[in-house]
Amino acid sequence: MEKTKLGISVGLMGALMFLSGYLGITALVLVGGYILLKEDNRNLKKYAVYTLVLYLVFLAASMVVSFVSNAFDILNFKNWMYSVNVINTLYSILLAILSTLSSIISIAEKLVFGLLAIGALM
Repeated sequence: MEKTKLGISVGLMGALMFLSGYLGITALVLVGGYILLKEDNRNLKKYAVYTLVLYLVFLAASMVVSFVSNAFDILNFKNWMYSVNVINTLYSILLAILSTLSSIISIAEKLVFGLLAIGALM
C-alpha cells in the first residue's frame, strides 16, 4: 500500500480530499494545496484537481439558482405592489421549482463527494 509523505495511505488522503470538497473552500484549499505542492503521487494530484472542479461546478449551479430566485423576488415585489394574482401564483410556482432545484443540487453535492471519498478508499 502506497503512503503519502504524512505516512497515511494514498486512498485515505484521496478520501480526505473529496470530503474537504464537501466541507468547503477553506478545507479544500488547505488539503488540496498540500497535495498539489508537497505530494508526488499523480493520483492524489488528480483527486485534488477533480475535487476543485466539482466544487466549482456545484458552486456555479447554486449561484445560478440563487440569482434566478433573487431576480424573481425583485419582480414579485414590483407585482405585489399592483396585487396581480396571476403573477403571484406564477411566482409561487417558480419559487417552489427553484427551491426544489436548490435541494437537488445540495443532495447531489453530498452524494457525489461522499461516493468519490468511498471510491478513493477502495
